[in-house]
Amino acid sequence: MREELINKYLNDIDNLGFDKTLTLTSKQTAQVLNVSVRTLENWRKDNNINLPFKNIGKSYIYTKRDVAEFLAKE
Repeated sequence: MREELINKYLNDIDNLGFDKTLTLTSKQTAQVLNVSVRTLENWRKDNNINLPFKNIGKSYIYTKRDVAEFLAKE
């Protein structure tokens, strides 16, 4: 059941126009999660939300799979 839910969220993310990429920027991730980029920044700083990310220079990226798994936990 959990894998079905993750796949549903992956499909939903693709339907938002992110079907040609494996990763999302902070802005894109915030859009998918329906939160502000600032909220996402606070989550990273506080480390109280378990949403894995990679730091690339001054940018942060998230895999679509990690975002879908995060949504499936909600």
